[in-house]
Amino acid sequence: MDDFVRNIKEQVQTQPIIDDTPISKYRELFSKFILSNTPIKVDEIAKGDITFSIAIKDLGLSYQDIQKFRTELYSYLTVNFMGELLVRENINKFGDILTSIDKKQYADIVNGFEHKKFGFKIVKNRFYFCFHISLVQSILTEDFKREIKINLERS
Repeated sequence: MDDFVRNIKEQVQTQPIIDDTPISKYRELFSKFILSNTPIKVDEIAKGDITFSIAIKDLGLSYQDIQKFRTELYSYLTVNFMGELLVRENINKFGDILTSIDKKQYADIVNGFEHKKFGFKIVKNRFYFCFHISLVQSILTEDFKREIKINLERS
């Protein structure tokens, strides 16, 4: 996963922002996000819902940027893209949370729901994302299937 993310960051650095159309505003916001080094903080775990946050300054965003990208920040495209990328980049941290669920409650907490989209809010100097832990199970299952396929192709 690290090589994949690193490759995306390298490609984004070479792409100039041409104008201020809504499409290029998304590109500019995503470029800032992708090029950032964003450590996350897990803030709350409750019944399968996980809330984590990132400092706005770690994204390289200013107060003026928040105002400039206000519409784009609250779009499902942005929230889900940023949220899922952060989960994938921190899959070990979230995997630890998944494996810490009591096996007697696992089916109810994890399998009883399906992640659909991220929640998002801005409070003080942080972006907060909320998602359901079933996403972590889906990502790990996807990774596992990919590894099996690669191993079968090699043999």
